Amino acid sequence: MEIRPFTPHLVLIGLMIITALALAFTVDVTLSDQAGVRMQLPVALDGGWVGDELRYSHDAENPKQYRVSELELPNVDPETGKKLFTMSLAEYDALPKDTEFVKSIYTNATDKDVFVSIVLSGRERDSIHRPERCLVGQGSTIVNQHFWNVVMPQVIEVPLEGRKPLKVAVLETIRNYRGSDGERKTYYGYYAYWFVGQNRETPSHYARMLWLAWDRVVNSVANKWAYIAIAGDREDETSDAYKQKVVDFIQKLYPHLLLDKQGQG
Repeated sequence: MEIRPFTPHLVLIGLMIITALALAFTVDVTLSDQAGVRMQLPVALDGGWVGDELRYSHDAENPKQYRVSELELPNVDPETGKKLFTMSLAEYDALPKDTEFVKSIYTNATDKDVFVSIVLSGRERDSIHRPERCLVGQGSTIVNQHFWNVVMPQVIEVPLEGRKPLKVAVLETIRNYRGSDGERKTYYGYYAYWFVGQNRETPSHYARMLWLAWDRVVNSVANKWAYIAIAGDREDETSDAYKQKVVDFIQKLYPHLLLDKQGQG
């Protein structure tokens, strides 16, 4: 079977993206402070899910993560009396200071914990990076990623009432660590995410960048984008049963997040 070369097509796509971005960041635009997502996670969800927001100390020598339920004051480190933050020290150092975060861990009586986070870009609009970059930087290996997943990640569809299904990208990860007994262990995880702009949603980081450029060039406006992520563990290396759990959880979470109905980006 003849394999047709695709390099020229990739070059053309790359040139189109570069041209769009060059135009986008050289024209005068209005910076919009309006977000398309509510920067507040619900305390409870159907199915007995209870959320507990996370806070982080920025002590470089002894950084810690707390659940708000553990704290007497939600933004004060009980050990040092210093301010707690909604993002880790590494995130604070790496991202523009007006980047907004909200993170929670959800638990119920029967299922394993689910981690939810929302990152909202600031005025500099470079607060959001490809999720793969952060996961690898944190020590995880992405096991279901190949060339085409970089451009078009594996996507699952979440049926939602009154609209087209929400498309959500899914990465499967593994991370090796040593348990308290000193034995080497493997954590099998998933990481599901999508991006929300003004009346737009997409599971693709590159589509988000193109929409950002389009709005700057055509509409002369730079909109804020939010990056919503849901993470948990998989049963084992081969099972994909987690995908239905992701769908079920997002169906419960989604109505609490958006300020209004989003378009189908």
